[in-house]
Amino acid sequence: MLRVDPVRELEWLRRVRDLSHLLAAEQQVERLLPLILDAAVELTAAERGYLVRVELRPGRRPKVRVEVAHGFDQAALRGPEGEVSRTVVARVVERGAGLVTTEAGDSDLLDVTSLQDQRVLAVACVPLRLRGAVTGVLYLDHRARRAAFGPEDLPLLQTFADQAALALETAELRAAARAPTRAPASREATGRLVGASPVMADLHDQIGRAARATAPVLILGESGSGKELVAREVHQRSPRRDQPFVSENCAATAETLLESELFGHARGAFTGAVRARRGLFLEAGRGTLFLDEVGDMSPAMQAKLLRVLQEERVRPVGAERAVPIACRVLAATHRDLRAEIARGRFRADLYYRLDVLRLVVPPLRARPGDVPLLARGFAGELSASLTISDAALQRLTAYAWPGNVRELRNEVQRLVALGVTRARVVDLSPEVQGGRGVARADGALGGKTLGQVERAMVTAALEATGGNKSRAARQLGIPRTTLYHLIERYGL
Repeated sequence: MLRVDPVRELEWLRRVRDLSHLLAAEQQVERLLPLILDAAVELTAAERGYLVRVELRPGRRPKVRVEVAHGFDQAALRGPEGEVSRTVVARVVERGAGLVTTEAGDSDLLDVTSLQDQRVLAVACVPLRLRGAVTGVLYLDHRARRAAFGPEDLPLLQTFADQAALALETAELRAAARAPTRAPASREATGRLVGASPVMADLHDQIGRAARATAPVLILGESGSGKELVAREVHQRSPRRDQPFVSENCAATAETLLESELFGHARGAFTGAVRARRGLFLEAGRGTLFLDEVGDMSPAMQAKLLRVLQEERVRPVGAERAVPIACRVLAATHRDLRAEIARGRFRADLYYRLDVLRLVVPPLRARPGDVPLLARGFAGELSASLTISDAALQRLTAYAWPGNVRELRNEVQRLVALGVTRARVVDLSPEVQGGRGVARADGALGGKTLGQVERAMVTAALEATGGNKSRAARQLGIPRTTLYHLIERYGL
């Protein structure tokens, strides 16, 4: 096993995470390509580099096309007598895996004539992969530093390349679907994640992107907002949909039991362990493991989870050998993990391992127009006879729902338990009747359309924050990209 400097690894993880988020925010393919290459050069401190797209053709050699270059002459790279040999790129395409080679190594790649002519001392080259297929190659080299790259750099550089491939595919899909209305297939729900508001449409788009990836996903949102539903949606829309989806609430399980639940145990490992247990990492197989409220893990469990994610192997409690794992990890928390890191309560290295892709679930108060849809849906699910009057729906819509979707479901469940068949305002709980907790647009929502309500909410948030869009987005509980869409939509 490679021995990696933990400080350097942490810095790499942080930068890979930040760069992945940066790539995800760019929607124009022509701007994304140089952004990917520049980010890779910055990440590795490479002298030169180029990015090629690969078109696999059955029965024929793959078609390779140079898209962008740094430190090279692009015309020369595209020519038949390329300035740098394609031998390295061809080998990476053939293997479907990256490579790092230096002058001090045993590789024969540096003996390639074109590399010798250019006096290249170190090369790093990784494929851009999507669902097991190579869609491109990222080539980096250095002519002054013999040890510019090391084998320990390869896994994280590959993680970045895979995220870059996903970002490119997403940008191309958006370009193909760009029209007066969005393509509905990109955000088609398969489960119970209900909502027709712009913030939910944006979330469904992000879920579709995350579903096509294999990297870990960190799902953020307030308690009761539907983080597990989001995790299930990612799983159901991914190639792993036919594999198991298993979950564990890290806050609801004692630390002594959580280790055994996640990692399993050998027979006789502790009192009561009368037979071996596989643990959820192994029970998930090639499916998905969802770790809810991961921010509540103890420091000791965080260290053990980090080791499993690093090594992609798990050793059951009391076992002598570690076992490879193949599941994808999704994690969720209602906590601000950056604040937890600052307080010394959460490991920064674990945070960067989990926060490769991020999904933010908006609170229910940020999407009031979805309240009637959810309320009617819960009524139909819990009772065949319950209906809700328009006046009651307006009062439900005007309430801020500090407990989010879970609180709304409990409200409908209370009506069913009381035997109500036609819910009126007087049947609602005192908090909802009184509108306590109303915190949007002065509570003046009665009779307004969804668009009017959203416009009023955004306007109020911008006014309250003096036009600071980042603070306004945090106040509304939505991503900044969604706020920008709403500002553009309503001409604010």
